[in-house]
Amino acid sequence: MRLIAITAIMLATLSSAYAQFSRPAPGPIALKIQAAMQSEVRSDADRARDENRKPVETLEFFGLKDDMRVLELVPEGGWYTKILAPVLADKGQLYLAIGTRQLG
Repeated sequence: MRLIAITAIMLATLSSAYAQFSRPAPGPIALKIQAAMQSEVRSDADRARDENRKPVETLEFFGLKDDMRVLELVPEGGWYTKILAPVLADKGQLYLAIGTRQLG
């Protein structure tokens, strides 16, 4: 009987701990970022970098909103540009600073 009680307590504790760490449903900005990541403008090389760069998590961490003005410094290959442009297209603005290759 005691073993059953201990097992029940452990299961209840573990299940509540698991529930605390479950991932919340993606918000509206995450859905826009995910849609931009599926764009045909992005190359296979761009998509290959997604796993390591984690664009949804990164841009949510920085607090990206679809009505922001964003300045992208030294866009180079445009990996972020191809994600940010569709997200900001309707209500926001995206500014690109000159890349270092353009300087000479």
